[in-house]
Amino acid sequence: MMSIKELIEESKVIATYNDRIREIVSKMRENNQWVVPVIKEKEVVGILSYNDLLRKRISPESKVINLMSPLLSVSEKDDIQKVVAKFYTAKARAIPVVDDKKRLVGIITRERLLSYFLSSGEFAKAKVREYMNSPVITVNAEDSVARARWLMSNNNITKLPIMEEKKVSGIISARDIVDRLYSSGGKKKSSILTEEERLMSLPVKEIMNYPVITAKGDDSVEKAVETMLSKKISGTPVLEGEYLVGMFSGIDAITIIAKKYQMEIPIEARLTSELKQGNMKALIDGILERYLSRLEKLTDIINFKVTFKEESKSEGKKLYQVTARAVTKVGDFVTKDSDWDPVTAVRKAVERLEERVQKELRKMETTRRKQKAEES
Repeated sequence: MMSIKELIEESKVIATYNDRIREIVSKMRENNQWVVPVIKEKEVVGILSYNDLLRKRISPESKVINLMSPLLSVSEKDDIQKVVAKFYTAKARAIPVVDDKKRLVGIITRERLLSYFLSSGEFAKAKVREYMNSPVITVNAEDSVARARWLMSNNNITKLPIMEEKKVSGIISARDIVDRLYSSGGKKKSSILTEEERLMSLPVKEIMNYPVITAKGDDSVEKAVETMLSKKISGTPVLEGEYLVGMFSGIDAITIIAKKYQMEIPIEARLTSELKQGNMKALIDGILERYLSRLEKLTDIINFKVTFKEESKSEGKKLYQVTARAVTKVGDFVTKDSDWDPVTAVRKAVERLEERVQKELRKMETTRRKQKAEES
C-alpha cells in the first residue's frame, strides 16, 4: 500500500505557545488554512483549529497555549489506510504529519486527500443521496449568530443552511463567525466584549453567504467532490427540487473510502428495547459519533461503549443511568450519569468522559515536561 508522501503539503501557518490568537487567526484567514500545528522546541505539541476557536471564546490577545487542542497527527511512515482512518474517525479538516521525533514534516488536508481519491476513480457510480447526512440541522434567517454558534459547537459541525419559508436562502460557517470574533485585536477588553455581544445578537442573515452552492440527490459523488474542490468549500446542501433533503461534505466522501477499507467507527451502544424505537436510536447514535470524533482528536480510541439502565420510575417517567467507557491509547476511562431524558443522560456521560481524557493528557504532558527539564 502506498506511502503518504505525495499527499503532504507545507504548512504555511505554524504557531508557538506564545503566539497571539489574533495574529494566528489572521494568518489562517490569509492562507485558507483550517488547522495549525503548534510547535515547541521543534516538536509538534498540539493543533489550533477553527473548531477550537468556535467552541471556546477568549481574548484575541490571548496566547495559543490557552486554546490549542492536544496533538492529532499521522506519521510520515503511515500508509494511506491509516490516514483515511484518522480523517474518518476524527472528522478532521487537516492533520499534521510528523517524523519519529515528532518534528513537523508537513500537513495533509482533507482537500488533498479528496483530490487524490477523485483522480483515482474511487467515487465512481456513488450517488450523493446515498451518503448525505439527513435530517439536516438548520437555522432560520432571523435566528441569532449565537444560536448558530451553539448548534455548530454542540453538534461538531462547521456549516448550517439558513432557511426562509422552507427554502435555503444562505449558509453560515464556523469560519464566518470566528473571523469576525477574532478581528478585534488591539482594542480594549470592554470594547471587545461589546463587539462580541453585538455580533452574537445579529440575525444570521446579516453574515450569511449567498447564493448557495448546492447539489442534487441524484448527482454523482464525483461531481459533488469536484464542485467542493473547485469552489473551495467543505460541504454543500442537497436539494430535491427546491427543498433541502440533506448535507454532503468532504467527510461523507471519505466515508466511501473508509467503507472500501472496511473501517468501522468503534462504537457499541447497548440500548433498552424502548430506546430502539422511533428516532431515539438515531439521536443517541448521532451524539456518540460526534463525541467519538472529539475523543479521536485527543488520542487513539480502541473501543467506545455506552450502556443504558432504567434506574427507577416516577409519575410514569423513567430515570436512565448511562455508563460510558472508552478504552484508549492513554488508558481506560469510565463515567456514569443519570437523567430522566436519555439523550441528556448520554450527553452528560460522554462529556465527562471527554473531560477525564483531557485531564489525563494534561497530567501526562506535565510529567513529560518535568522529565525533560530534569534531563537538561
